[in-house]
Amino acid sequence: MQLFKIIGIAIVSALTVIILKNVKPELAFAAALAGVVILLLSALDLLKSTFTLFNELVALTGIDNAVIKIILKIIGVGYLTEFSAELLSDFGSVSLASKVELCGKVTILALALPIVRSLLSLLTDFLTLI
Repeated sequence: MQLFKIIGIAIVSALTVIILKNVKPELAFAAALAGVVILLLSALDLLKSTFTLFNELVALTGIDNAVIKIILKIIGVGYLTEFSAELLSDFGSVSLASKVELCGKVTILALALPIVRSLLSLLTDFLTLI
């Protein structure tokens, strides 16, 4: 049911932006931004249950909290980057959108390096046992 609410908000926001572009173009951006904020706040409700599930998985598997935090940061950076790039593309800044995507990918790489380092260390320790 939450999905229908989000879709409804998106459709109403899009129609509002289309109408305002013809009547008051300077308000179209503000209406689009307001719609985006409302959509994000609606999606936050869904994220609460996701974080609860992640905490349960950590408790069951015994995975280090630092690894889970890094994974969640990577997911967050990916979503924010995609969202920002799409928003910039919608407003005609395709070049800037591609730069935001590049910066997001570099940020994800930087966030993932500690996990890669620990995996390589684990692999090295394993190979020395053999």
